[in-house]
Amino acid sequence: MDLAQLIIAVIVLLIGWVIVSIPLWLAAKVLTEGRATLGAAMLGMLLGGIVFVIVYAATYLVTNIFTSSIIAVIVASVLSFLAFLGLYKMLFNIGWLRALAIAILAVIFAVVILFVIAAILVALGVAVLAL
Repeated sequence: MDLAQLIIAVIVLLIGWVIVSIPLWLAAKVLTEGRATLGAAMLGMLLGGIVFVIVYAATYLVTNIFTSSIIAVIVASVLSFLAFLGLYKMLFNIGWLRALAIAILAVIFAVVILFVIAAILVALGVAVLAL
C-alpha cells in the first residue's frame, strides 16, 4: 500500500466514523436539551465499542469459570450494556434513564437514516435505468 492509498483509507475511515456518529449525536442533542456535541458522540462511538468488548470479554471469562456458558453470556451482555450506558452517562452528563433513551433513540435514528438513504439510492437507480 502506497502513501496515497493510506491517506484515502484514513479519510474514508474518518468520514465513516463521522457518519455513524450522527444518529448518536442527534439522539443526544434531543435528550440533553442541545448540550451534546458531535465530538462527544464520536468519542462515544469509538469508546463505546471498546468498552463493550473489554467488559464483555472479561466478564464472560470470569463468569464462565463459575457457571455455564449460557449464564456467562447473559451476565456478560448485561454488564457490558450497563458499561456502555455508563459511558454515555459520563460523556453527556446525564442519568441512567436518559442514557438508555439515547441508545434506543440513536438506533431508531440510524434505521430511519439508512431507510432514507436506501430509498434515495433506489430512486437514483430507477432514474438511471429509465434513461
